[in-house]
Amino acid sequence: MSGIDTSLLLGLYQSPQGGYGTGSTTSGGGLGVSLPKPKYAPTPPWDTKAKVPRANDLVRQVMAGRKFIDEGAAKLDLAGSSNDYKKLFALYQGLNALYGLAQHANEKGVTAGETDRMQATFERGVAELNTYMAGLNLDKIRLTEGKVGTKSSTAVGVAKQPTKYVTSPLHSGSSEDPVTAFQGQVQFNIHIKQLNKTFDVSVDLADMGATPRTMGNVVNFINSKLEAQGVYTRVASERVPGEPRTTTVGGKTITLGPGVDKWALKVKLDVTEQVTFQPVTTDPAVYVAQNVGDPDPDKDVKTDDSLERAQLVKFQTAGTPPTPQPGEANYVAGRVFSKTLGPEIDAVRATATAADGSVYMLADVVDTVGEQTLRGDKDVALLKYDSAGKLIYARTLGAASEASGLAMSVSADGKVAIAGKVTGGLTTGGVGSTPAAQAATTYGEGVDHAVADSFVTVFNADGEEMWSQRQGATDEDEATALAFGADGSVYVGGRTRSAMPGGAGEIGGWDGYLRGYSATGVSRFVTQYGGTGGDSVAGLVVDGSSVVAAGIENGHGVLRRYDIPVSGAPTLASTRDLGDLQGGDIAGIALDGGQIVVAGSTRNAALDGGAVTSALSGGMDAFAARVASDLTSQASDRLAYYGGSGDDRATAVSVSAGQVWIAGSAGTDLPGGLNPVGKKDAFLARLDVNTGATDWSRRFTAQDGRATPTSIAVSQTGASVLDRLGLPSGELGGEDSDLVTAASSVRAGDQFRVRTAEGTRFKTITIEANDTLQTLATKIKRATSFQVKVEIVPDGDVRRLQIKPMNDRSTVEFGGGPDGRNALEGLGLAPGVVRNQIKEGGKNGKMVSGDGHGEVYGLKLTGDMRIDSKPALKAATDQLSDALSSVRTAYRDLLAAATPKSNVPTGAQAGKVPAYLKGQIANYQAALSRLGG
Repeated sequence: MSGIDTSLLLGLYQSPQGGYGTGSTTSGGGLGVSLPKPKYAPTPPWDTKAKVPRANDLVRQVMAGRKFIDEGAAKLDLAGSSNDYKKLFALYQGLNALYGLAQHANEKGVTAGETDRMQATFERGVAELNTYMAGLNLDKIRLTEGKVGTKSSTAVGVAKQPTKYVTSPLHSGSSEDPVTAFQGQVQFNIHIKQLNKTFDVSVDLADMGATPRTMGNVVNFINSKLEAQGVYTRVASERVPGEPRTTTVGGKTITLGPGVDKWALKVKLDVTEQVTFQPVTTDPAVYVAQNVGDPDPDKDVKTDDSLERAQLVKFQTAGTPPTPQPGEANYVAGRVFSKTLGPEIDAVRATATAADGSVYMLADVVDTVGEQTLRGDKDVALLKYDSAGKLIYARTLGAASEASGLAMSVSADGKVAIAGKVTGGLTTGGVGSTPAAQAATTYGEGVDHAVADSFVTVFNADGEEMWSQRQGATDEDEATALAFGADGSVYVGGRTRSAMPGGAGEIGGWDGYLRGYSATGVSRFVTQYGGTGGDSVAGLVVDGSSVVAAGIENGHGVLRRYDIPVSGAPTLASTRDLGDLQGGDIAGIALDGGQIVVAGSTRNAALDGGAVTSALSGGMDAFAARVASDLTSQASDRLAYYGGSGDDRATAVSVSAGQVWIAGSAGTDLPGGLNPVGKKDAFLARLDVNTGATDWSRRFTAQDGRATPTSIAVSQTGASVLDRLGLPSGELGGEDSDLVTAASSVRAGDQFRVRTAEGTRFKTITIEANDTLQTLATKIKRATSFQVKVEIVPDGDVRRLQIKPMNDRSTVEFGGGPDGRNALEGLGLAPGVVRNQIKEGGKNGKMVSGDGHGEVYGLKLTGDMRIDSKPALKAATDQLSDALSSVRTAYRDLLAAATPKSNVPTGAQAGKVPAYLKGQIANYQAALSRLGG
């Protein structure tokens, strides 16, 4: 009997309750009893005891072509387990493979070829994940690819009719003190339009007589004029509390209390009235966009510590110069204002003035701008500012990956065209787009969207997109110049590294090209030209039925004139080689008085631009030339240089009323005794090319002693007494467009999906060019069979869509659209499930989904992850980490629900072994001892 295995007999006496405690050996009366822990769920793949492939193994498998998500490979080690576990484990392994790829792509030493292979594999995995999640149906719980909430609102809002306009601060100090901005001659009109009436209110502060021109007195005076006319619009003073002041003493920061209060004017608007401020007299104004601040403070190119920001600066160039505003830094005579733009503005490419006195700005943006959420890493924005420097609206291109704006043009009837380069997806269309224009695009048809393509977009006077086109070569290309024809046609100049479709074929290196579009966006022609070196197009002008292009060819400044027929390809009529710019460039071109004006920078003192009226000063100088429009040499041709003994480079040019304005970077000395004031100064000069004289010029600096102009725009009537009051000319707070495509980065043709039950098919909602919040709300209601409540709710100065379940039993799930056409990003709607919650188990119960179909777990994925850039890689890694955590949480909750409460080690179950069982075990062990001899 000595061979009896006592462990077999003891096993017969194991507790039918499955043991006490957690299954480890429990002491009772000095005896050790092994009570194994019962198993209520299969071992998950993240458990160290699980025999499954780890992240590195998964990466090798998917790189070799295996599926990311394979339910057949998910082996469960507990018979009779719910099928939910198999699906959860398969999903987890797929997410883990994606996470492993992202981790590997972030390692040092990864080659470009490896990165491309991993990105392609990663894209395949994301597509597989999206498909799997769309069809996933679980019994006990619910998973969604996105987030989980009780309501969803569009992050992007459509502007409401404004109720007020607040100026920049006009006065610093007591409200009872006279205000400097109100002194002298202050006279203007307020034009107010009601439904069937118009009123013109004349305001002249001279009529106040000896009354001190304080904030309160001037406000009361203007309101008395408005009240006398019987209108509802009023003005008021707005206090801007002084900011806390601090000082450092002995290494400690001490708060000194608030600074001096500032005061602004506030115009209180009525929704029944349109208000326009009109100056009595005007003067010319120049708007300068510039970069300011130190781009590399620590002088280490490896660190990202740039302090550089964009600014919009306004100068008054005639009449009574404006006085500095409170707290202005780096003031220079004639400056009206200097507005530092937000960090979302990465670069300002072009500026132009509109007929109503407003200013258009073309900028590259890297974050939300004017309520518009970006869809990619960098986008193009058309920004419109009033003459006082306040943003009226923003319009983003809506590129799915990355885009840069490089050119802008404003037509005589107020249309605005922008052009540049785009990488990744970009749908085309617009409120004025014709089927023929849309059919002409090469989007998705033979174009490699991994390299940059040229694009052009045209907006109407209300800022609504009329049409867009994207057309490119097999290699990279970009549009760098724009011009409108008299019939609304659009001409685009640019450069390309390969043959443009329909062009003459590649010549060598970068080639220049000229393309024409009809007023509705149909491509008419393209011609390609250049030498074997690097060629570019810096500007275009339209002269009747001809187009003149200015650019660089083999280092020379070259003008080309093309005759444009009614149909067919253009013909080259003439060229003019200005000569070797010797490292310089072309800043711009304009048509003025039947002559072509071209400006740029050069070291060449003998350019072929006509008779020299002011000579090269040394180093790099700015230059401007006036030549005949047919490009032939004429006795009237003139050439003027501008600069000092150092290097002075022109970066922007504008021609207005026969005057040539040049802005750029200053070197050492400049004409007129303009000596350095900062580390890297800017200059603005009005140059008379015919005489070589400079009759107005300024040299100025900015933050960190640095300023670099990027563009200028001139308005002959842009400056007035309204500038002193911080008020704009033109309509105040004009109503913005109601179109969703204007108020957000979504484009016509973009899509998102909705469904109201897990495992059912999504219904697709497509954005149309004329969609408003109301029409979009109707589409969502219909797609969900009216099981959700969709409202337009006010939120500050905008209106947004808010989506809620109709009742506790209804849910709605949002999914993204196809890659490059996902509308959720632009709308600011989060993918995921929206449902109501109720308390389970009474007053103190936990909140659970009210639809009765189990708790909902959100993976928090966007559905369009990428790993081909550092920002995208970090975003993908963070999302996948959250998703893996959500799957583990779902498993723990499933396990907790499957574990009987009687097996939870609480109370007596977690204490000593009961006395009766101790006795039984003791007796049985005694018997075993006797049997064992």
